[in-house]
Amino acid sequence: MSFSLDLSKFAEKAGKAAEQGVRKVCFDITTKVIERTAVDTGRARANWQASVDSPASGTRDDTDKNGAATLSKASAAINNAAGRIFYLTNNLPYIVPLEYGLSKQHPAGMVRVTIAEVARDLK
Repeated sequence: MSFSLDLSKFAEKAGKAAEQGVRKVCFDITTKVIERTAVDTGRARANWQASVDSPASGTRDDTDKNGAATLSKASAAINNAAGRIFYLTNNLPYIVPLEYGLSKQHPAGMVRVTIAEVARDLK
């Protein structure tokens, strides 16, 4: 009886640790991509939209030069990401050119660099 209780406590702790790990990875990716997004008006940063199960559609008209408001909006999706598909979407028409060198601020892009960095850190 006590052995099975110990296993259930272990499984509960392991599940919570896995969920925390998923949230941390999603938070790190979201934060780094937002921070690495070139800033002119702040519209590109404001258009990073986090969601689970399906990608966000449309664009936002607001701006966010420091990225704090955008990260705050992403927190609900990040907190619900465990066991689901997490999306970080930016539907602005110029986001792909920004990713592939249009910006002198971050000519190596923001998404590719972040994914490589996070993948390396997970190893």
